Amino acid sequence: MTIRSIEAFPFRLPPRRDFKWAGLQVDLGGFVAVRVTTEDGIIGYGEATPLPDWGGDFGRRSGETLATVTGMINDIFAPALVGADPCAVTAARAKMDALVVGNSYAKCAVDIALHDVWGKAVGQPVYRLLGGAVRASVPIAHMVGLMPEGDAIDEAVGAIADGVTTLQIKGGVDAERDIRLIGALRRELGAGVVLRLDANQGYGHAKPAARIVARLVDAGVDLVEQPTIGLDFMAEVTRASAVPIVADESCWDIADALEVTRRRAADCISIYLAKAGGFVGARKVAAIAEAQAMPCDINGSIESAIGNAANMHFVLANPAVSLASVIPISAGAGRHPCRIAGRYYEDDVIADAFEVRDGAVLPLDRPGLGIDVDESRLDQYRCG
Repeated sequence: MTIRSIEAFPFRLPPRRDFKWAGLQVDLGGFVAVRVTTEDGIIGYGEATPLPDWGGDFGRRSGETLATVTGMINDIFAPALVGADPCAVTAARAKMDALVVGNSYAKCAVDIALHDVWGKAVGQPVYRLLGGAVRASVPIAHMVGLMPEGDAIDEAVGAIADGVTTLQIKGGVDAERDIRLIGALRRELGAGVVLRLDANQGYGHAKPAARIVARLVDAGVDLVEQPTIGLDFMAEVTRASAVPIVADESCWDIADALEVTRRRAADCISIYLAKAGGFVGARKVAAIAEAQAMPCDINGSIESAIGNAANMHFVLANPAVSLASVIPISAGAGRHPCRIAGRYYEDDVIADAFEVRDGAVLPLDRPGLGIDVDESRLDQYRCG
């Protein structure tokens, strides 16, 4: 079996509401789809959700765009991979790494599509290719974006009513607002809900960041994600914190994971398939975290059903991913099982909905990614 063609193109989905976080300047909902077709007609799908204004510590990871990801895949990766074995996913990643430095979102999209082909070729869901399920479902954390405090409380209360028990609260722009909001949510929701404040590096130097985290703890926070920038500042805050600190922007790949653990810069790691360049790279990050007994979640840029199916398979197969994951519950228009929780878009590129039980998404048990991509929807939302 060999690859006949690889095609990438951008598309956009309609968001349910405006979702923002600290530093995000673009509108959520832009994606790059990848379609890999083999000589015997198997089609695999992949996805990237690039953000031009989001990257790692001190600009070490440059932001990618819909245009750069599409061009990199169509002009660089596709010519190099056509004719190769689509199931040789590690060799494909090595070839992409040899061609270009960085561009992890573009590599991720191709990596996901190849895993989809591989699973379909052998008749197995991707999570079994990754070693098999270590949990029965994927607990979901709902993201509450930057919005007025009253709106944030309504969003959070609605998500909890839908059955999730963990919230990621976006902050980092106004610390006083964040402290008030966490306190209000703790009073409103009680002790049974996990509140995770994501500052997206917004609390500045380590000393003020540590003071802010201490006040968030007093207000009732359970975890704080990326309070500041840089591993040295993160390590200072982590040492001073009474609650776990989660590394996100500070940890992209295995080299970053080694540095985070060596410096004790965080207690937990937020893994993105895209930051690590796909399943191949993300598994290495998870292995480092597992060896250091560091809990992880799967996070991202709120993917469509294609990228989110990949997230699902990764969570199911990796023991280190024990925190509720900040990923969507994917569903086509009019089919979403929740009013708020995990519902970021009004439609998706699948017709059916992911199945949810007790705030967790159940496994996708069909071959490959386990979803039926609706080509008519892809055409409808295609933007280039």
